Amino acid sequence: MPLMFSISGLRGIVNKDLTADIVFQYASLFGQFLGRDKIVIGRDTRESGKSFRKVVIHALNSSGCTVIDLGIAPTPTVLLMVRELRAAGGIVITASHNPIQWNALKFVSRRGQFLHQWEFNAFSKYIAEKKLSRKMSKRLNKVRLLPIGVETHIKKIIRSLKPVGKRFKVGVDAVNAAGSVALPKILEKMGCNVYRFNCKFGTRFPRKPEPTPENIKQFCRFAQAKRLDLGFACDPDCDRLSIVDENGRAIGEENTLALAADYVLSKKRGNVVTNLSTSAVIDDIVKMHGCFLYRTKVGEANVVSKMEQVNALIGGEGNGGVIYPAINFTRDALVAAALIIKLLAERNKMVSEILAKYPKYYMLKKKMRITKERFEKQKKRIIKAFKGRTDLRDGLRLTTSDYWLHIRPSRTEPFLRIIGEARSKQQIEEHIAVIKRILS
Repeated sequence: MPLMFSISGLRGIVNKDLTADIVFQYASLFGQFLGRDKIVIGRDTRESGKSFRKVVIHALNSSGCTVIDLGIAPTPTVLLMVRELRAAGGIVITASHNPIQWNALKFVSRRGQFLHQWEFNAFSKYIAEKKLSRKMSKRLNKVRLLPIGVETHIKKIIRSLKPVGKRFKVGVDAVNAAGSVALPKILEKMGCNVYRFNCKFGTRFPRKPEPTPENIKQFCRFAQAKRLDLGFACDPDCDRLSIVDENGRAIGEENTLALAADYVLSKKRGNVVTNLSTSAVIDDIVKMHGCFLYRTKVGEANVVSKMEQVNALIGGEGNGGVIYPAINFTRDALVAAALIIKLLAERNKMVSEILAKYPKYYMLKKKMRITKERFEKQKKRIIKAFKGRTDLRDGLRLTTSDYWLHIRPSRTEPFLRIIGEARSKQQIEEHIAVIKRILS
């Protein structure tokens, strides 16, 4: 697999593509790029994160930076603390939803956001112009341990979204990773009774990292057995949130943003931003509240950039990522959980009751291991096979009144992603089958 360096960070398979030397070089250059200042770091629970943490500290010290280490912490906590501490930037050591053998560096600007496209371009140019070398430093281990990141994060959420009066029984599946302490704690502060599942820090994940319905079946059975009002599952770095309803049914991570936006827009009208791969249900929610929706290329940085341009009240991605800038300008599972608790409490309804009033869509997500070049060669054939509005901003998106299809190379995995949605399950299955035949 090639080492992947994009707006989503630097990631690869540990000791094959992503080695200690490579981590050192990129972290060192990022410290120089930011101006040899104060840098905040944090990590998820992967075994490789322990050694990469030491390498990153060494690299940043070698660049003249002072390191503030939050330890094991959710990615959104690290980004929030960059702002709170007025640091020059941050590095999160996490491969997020990627399998356990992967790891990554996510680069954070002084605004407490991932690098925008122009910043990534500037950093890439800086790397190309500098000679990658491993220089030892006399300032080794200049690091300040600061284990209050999660506490600060939770206090900020509670100040904005007050606790609710109804004591929901809520389950949490944090995949034994960075959200294992933070997610249960914010729910307790919101007034919930919390039931923990996979909430102990561990170097091995007890399930596949993505909180998709097929990956959280055990958690669904747990929620059903405990007769919980709802359940929340997150990915290893706790920026994506998936929901289990009161019947123990995984409702799909696409509904997380819809529910959160429904609550926020019920309080105040404003713009919403999401990416081209997110369910059409968000269109319906936005129209219901008389607001406007903007779509961008996939990637948190792209969504955030557009949110800033249009002064959006809320945004995010259909993978369970909710961005609520009133608290944190990044995908934040803690914020998403708090918003959804507020929605259920104020409407005095369960998740399934609220979803019953939303239009029903069927979404299908597939991966193909083919090259970007092959996809580009077959793009015209795909367009010819379907009638619809064409959007070429991010791969290929085809939209009609009945369905939409989005085909794009992933920036976080060596795959081509094919996502489609329609009101008919059979219809979207047939359309994606046609695309796969063309590409193969």
